[in-house]
Amino acid sequence: MSKPVKREVSAEENCLQGGARVDDGLEARYECPICYCWLNEPILTKCGHRFCRKCITDWLNEKKSSCPLDNEPLDIKSDIFPDNCTRREISQIKKPCPNSIRGCADQFSPTEIDTHLHQCPFAMSRQSQPCPFARVKCAFVAQDDATLNAHITSDCQKHLQLLLDTYTGCHERYKFWDPPAKNSVPEMSTNDLVRSMYERIVILEQEVHILGIKLSKQELQLAKVNQSVDPRYSGGVLLWKLDDFSNKMDSMLTNSNCMFYSGEAYTSPHGYKFCARINVSPRTKDSIGLHVHLMQSENDYHLEWPFKGRIKITLLNVRSPELSQHDTIMSKPEILAFHRPNQEISPRGFGFLEFAKIKDILAKFADNNMVVIKIQMNIV
Repeated sequence: MSKPVKREVSAEENCLQGGARVDDGLEARYECPICYCWLNEPILTKCGHRFCRKCITDWLNEKKSSCPLDNEPLDIKSDIFPDNCTRREISQIKKPCPNSIRGCADQFSPTEIDTHLHQCPFAMSRQSQPCPFARVKCAFVAQDDATLNAHITSDCQKHLQLLLDTYTGCHERYKFWDPPAKNSVPEMSTNDLVRSMYERIVILEQEVHILGIKLSKQELQLAKVNQSVDPRYSGGVLLWKLDDFSNKMDSMLTNSNCMFYSGEAYTSPHGYKFCARINVSPRTKDSIGLHVHLMQSENDYHLEWPFKGRIKITLLNVRSPELSQHDTIMSKPEILAFHRPNQEISPRGFGFLEFAKIKDILAKFADNNMVVIKIQMNIV
């Protein structure tokens, strides 16, 4: 395979331009580069960057009046302006309350949700668990699983009636009746038989619903277990699996500020912390850029700076590993990307503006629409 033309990028060429991690639908243009959250009371600086009002004012008061992204001198009184256009755009984005699964039907803008959660009537404490039938107006709240299971078992008749009231709007027509004794052979009219079958169907649907809730809880617990692997013990190896890769490419091609960040890894349990990001190359739209970023960690105070080591980047061919693409970068002490980070993720990265052509990645490296990139950092 012919390799694309590549060029190592210095820190000055690779400063982030307002980009940030894409998470939970958060676009880069709506993300504050200081707190990495939705812009709250957006402020636009004279150098063209957006920040939360509190974030940038705190920064300017503490950091000697310069932009945190490009070090452009800023006067807090004359060089920052309210960005009402962005504020209106964010206010028009509506997201469901996180308690919607427990019955809350309200929607809020991203900057309003936190305030709502403090007073949401469907919010539950760590100890309390609402009844799974809260959506059909069951107000019971249990303090533990045993109490909740006992309630579900004992109040089955009430839950069935609530379901009927909610989904049929009828109260008298479908009132439940007590079934005859097991050994008796009652004479049942057609209406009674239909009613009996209807009750059985509703009971089965209730049991399926409860099993679905339990399964969802187990899936969440399993996801937490998979995510709980401590990155400190990754041995300097970051294995980045980019699933749904074609849609990620579409997002980046549509929005030039959109970029994706990997998870984190450490060179050793007490070593350097780092991550990686990809974005469409600003030079040509048919290639992606890949850069490695050092991150702040609890180990920084005892490490030697700037970082001195070797970075090996591999674009894996899962089906034919011998066709994988390998690149190696040696650190350079004069490049700021290898100096101690002064924020959570160093805004300066080191890597390639044109790492690989998009068509080659999709044709030769994507497996079931997933691309795997391996990054290994070694101290020398």
